[in-house]
Amino acid sequence: MFDIGFSELVLIFVVGLVVLGPQRLPVAIRTVVSWIRTIRGIATNVQNELSQELKLHELQESIKKAEKLNLSELSPDLAKSIEDLKESAQKMQQSVQQQGEQLQSGIKNIEQNLKENALSEDDQAMLAEAEEPHLVADESAVSEDPALASPNGEVDKIAVDKTADAAKV
Repeated sequence: MFDIGFSELVLIFVVGLVVLGPQRLPVAIRTVVSWIRTIRGIATNVQNELSQELKLHELQESIKKAEKLNLSELSPDLAKSIEDLKESAQKMQQSVQQQGEQLQSGIKNIEQNLKENALSEDDQAMLAEAEEPHLVADESAVSEDPALASPNGEVDKIAVDKTADAAKV
């Protein structure tokens, strides 16, 4: 990379030892090595991105040429690659449509389940509310009217029903 030989590395090491001292030299070496690794990684990433961009640019250029020359005058390799691209695009489009349909059907199922659960919860709440006033009316009628109690302390059911009917009206 830098085209540095062994003797040059020894000279750099000796100068670093004199300037930094034996305590700070290992830390400085680690720091420099980490910088070099970072720079190499960045350079590798840039090279990879550039090569991908060049390949993409070449592919775009070949597609433009194909459009200009018509599909019948294409080389067999280029025609095959265009067909492969079209097939892969169709497959991707079909898979996206299928996933969209699955999502729509799943959403409809969830909505139906929510509606059913909401109706059943509403029905249960309405039934509970409808039953509670009758129970409260029955209890209040029994507790308020001591005349409904029989001599042995039990409540007369017929009298309670009549009292509850009168309370409803």
